[in-house]
Amino acid sequence: MTTLGNLTNKNVVFIGLITEKQYIIILQSCSIVWTTLSLGGAISNVINIRTFIAMGLSDGITVTFLTLAIFDLAYLIVSFSLGVVVVFHVLELEYSFRFSIEPLSLCIYLFSMSVLINTGTTLIITFLAIARCMCVAKPLQFKNIFSRKLALIFNIWFILFATVSYTPIFTNMSLAVKFDPRINISRPVLWTSPNRDSVKIIVWIIVDIIVPFATQIIILICIIVLTSCLRAAVRFRQASTLTFTLTDKIMNRRLGELCKHSHPTGLNVPSENLTSKEVRVVQQVVLISVVYIICNIPKMIISVAAVTEREFTIGKAQNMLYICVNGLSKHFEIFNSAINLAIYYKYNTKFRAKLSIWCEKCW
Repeated sequence: MTTLGNLTNKNVVFIGLITEKQYIIILQSCSIVWTTLSLGGAISNVINIRTFIAMGLSDGITVTFLTLAIFDLAYLIVSFSLGVVVVFHVLELEYSFRFSIEPLSLCIYLFSMSVLINTGTTLIITFLAIARCMCVAKPLQFKNIFSRKLALIFNIWFILFATVSYTPIFTNMSLAVKFDPRINISRPVLWTSPNRDSVKIIVWIIVDIIVPFATQIIILICIIVLTSCLRAAVRFRQASTLTFTLTDKIMNRRLGELCKHSHPTGLNVPSENLTSKEVRVVQQVVLISVVYIICNIPKMIISVAAVTEREFTIGKAQNMLYICVNGLSKHFEIFNSAINLAIYYKYNTKFRAKLSIWCEKCW
C-alpha cells in the first residue's frame, strides 16, 4: 500500500468530563454488549430472512419486511465487527502492544458503515408505517396501491439514497501507510482529505439531523392513526361478541338501523373495519415503529448536543465523552435491529406457522 499525503496522525488529547480509565471501562462494556446482542440478533435475522422467503413474497409488506431483515442483518454484522475491533483499540490503550493496522481507524470505518446501513433501515421502517397507515385510514384508495412492485421500487430507492448520501464520507477517507514514531513501525492509519470536514458537515445535517427528525415525526403521526384504528377495531369486535344487556340491545338495534341505511345488505362489517389479519399486521408495524422511536431518541439527543456544543465531537475537548455516549446509544440501535423476530412470531400467524414447520424439520 502506497503512502498518501495529508495523513491524520493526531494524538487524541483525553481531556473533558471523562477520564481515560473511565473511557476504557465504558468501551470494554460496550464491546461485550455489542458482540453479544449482535450475534444473537444476526442469528434471529437469518431466521427472519429464511422464513419470509418460505412464506412467499406475494405482497409489498412481506417484501419490505424481508428487506428490513436484510438491512438489520447487515447492520448487526458490522456492529459485531465493530465490537471486536474496539477490543483491539482498548488493548492498545491499556498496553504497549500495537497491531499491524490501527484499530481506531477501523472503528471509524465500521461506525461510518453502520450509519449508512442504519439510514436505509430508518427509511424502510418509515415506509412500512406510511404504507400501513394509508391502507388502514383510506383502504378503498390505497389498499391495492402498495404492491410488491412498488415496494421493490421504494426499497431500491432507499438503498440508493443511503449509499449516495454517505458515499462522500468514504471518498474523502482511506487507510494509508504512515510511520508511527510511538511504535517505530509503519502501519495503515486513517487518512482524510482536506475537504472531509466540510463534506462531513453536509452529510451529517442530512443523515443525522433531517432524516432522523423527519422520520420520527412521520412515524409518530402514523402510530397515532394506526393506534386509533386498532382501538376502533377492538371496540367493534367487542360490541359484536359480548352478550348485551337490555340497554346494549337497544343501542345495538339503533346501530343496526343506521347500518342498514348505509349498507342495505344488512349488518355486514363495513370495508373500513379491519380483518383479523389486518389487525395483526397493524400491530406488527406499530410495535416495530414504537421500538424504532424509542431506540432513536438517544441518537437524536446526541445530534442536538453536537449542534449546541461544538467541543462535543471527535478530536475536540469532549472527544471521549462523545465516543462513549455514541457507544451507549448504539446499544439501542442494535436492540432495534435484533428484536423483530419476537414481534413477527407474536403477531404474524403465517410467519409463526412457517417457522414452526422449519423447526420441526430441523429437530
